[in-house]
Formats: sequence, structure tokens, C-alpha cells
Amino acid sequence: MSLIDIHAHLTFKSFKKDLDDVIMRAKNNGLIAIINSTIDPKDFYKGLNLIKKYKNYVFLSIGAAPQTIDERQFHETLEIIEKYINYAVAIGEIGLDYYWIKDVEKRAATRRMFRELALIAIAKDKPIVIHNRDAFNDVAKTLEDVGAERVVFHAFMGGEKEAEKIIRNGWYISIPTILARSKKHQDLIKKIDLEHIMLETDSPFLAPWPRSRNEPANVKVSAELIAKIKELPYQKVCEQVTENAINFFSLPIHI
Repeated sequence: MSLIDIHAHLTFKSFKKDLDDVIMRAKNNGLIAIINSTIDPKDFYKGLNLIKKYKNYVFLSIGAAPQTIDERQFHETLEIIEKYINYAVAIGEIGLDYYWIKDVEKRAATRRMFRELALIAIAKDKPIVIHNRDAFNDVAKTLEDVGAERVVFHAFMGGEKEAEKIIRNGWYISIPTILARSKKHQDLIKKIDLEHIMLETDSPFLAPWPRSRNEPANVKVSAELIAKIKELPYQKVCEQVTENAINFFSLPIHI
């Protein structure tokens, strides 16, 4: 079966020694693509090397993680977008993080930067990959205000009401592999149609098993569990979530 990990961090140091093996395991477990989400300018240039090495298998998203962004990184990201947008399949992860950012002025600055990046993504006709932590209402309002249509909430950790709002807006929910050990996610899966779902690992984080490094191959664990929860054929789950990802990111691949 064909699967796609729509959000991984393959540039992080935990993959430094065995990335070739990680990619091989992903292929052996049915993955036809991985989207490497970058978090800042330095990370972007590492990601640029990856998409050259694993051409047409690893794809790139230009991100500015809200929990670490500052004015310098913001302007560097704008320059990267202008120069390298054709190398990217999305803008993200971008968004808001009120868990780490407590200062009122810093929150206001991240809202301003998020809004501008979202507007640029729309102007460049690129989908938006959202990082949201404890800031759902402000994230959703910003996206609605700018008229964003192609949006996926990465590593969704919200509840049913937030999921319903996302779906009403025509946006997508990305389910992380923590699904395997999260009753909250398992209950949510029962209530969301496959047409609104994509799958990710957020590697090296959110592994299906505690205290272990996550990697893209584990998307298969989520697909198998969703099939079991929804009482659907595994093939149907794979086909739908993969089709969602291909269409959303305009990936140059076929099932």
C-alpha cells in the first residue's frame, strides 16, 4: 500500500547517523513520499540538501516555527521564500504557540508574522502547514481573516469542537503517530471522515511507543489502527489519506 508522511524533521540530529536506513525502512513499509518540514532558515538549508539527495521522495516545506521565531529569522524566511519557493511544496510549519510564548508583546509579534506568512503562502499558491499550541482560536481567526483555503493542522492535538471547525472551513487534520497510545486521538478518529485526514509522524517526536525515536515508517502503524477503529479495509484507508496528501501538496507522484 502507498502512504505519505506529511510532516517529519529529517534534518534533526537524531537522524544524523542513519538517515539512509530510515529512508529505506520508510520505502519498505510502503511510503511513497515524505515531506520534511523546516523550522527556521538554518534548518531550511539542511532540508534543501535532503531533497537533492532523495529527489522526488523527500519534499520540502519552508517553515518558521512560532515558538522560536524572531525578527531576524522572520526576514530571512521571507528572503528564502522569494528565492526558493519553487523548491517547496508548502509554507510551514507556521502558526502560533502560546504554550512557549507567554509574553504579551511577543505573542502579538508572532501573530503579525504568522499573518504575513499566511498571506504570502496564498499569494504564492502554496498550502499552509499549521503549528498550533494553546492558540487555536487566534490561529483559526487569522486564517479566516486572510481567506486561507489550503490548510492542514499538523500534529493535531485538539478536541472534537476544534476538529469540527477545521472541517467546516474545508481544512485538513493531520493525525500523528501518537495515535497508537492516545485514547483522545482514537476517539476522535471515530468521528472524522477519511476525506479530512492526512497522516504524519512529526519524527523524531510523537512515536507510537513511549521513549523511542519516531521515524516515517511508523505512519503504517497509524494507517493500520485507523482501519481497525473505523472497521475499514486497510487499502481503503491508505488510498484515501494518500490521495488527500497528493492533492493538497500538489505532489508529482501517483498511487
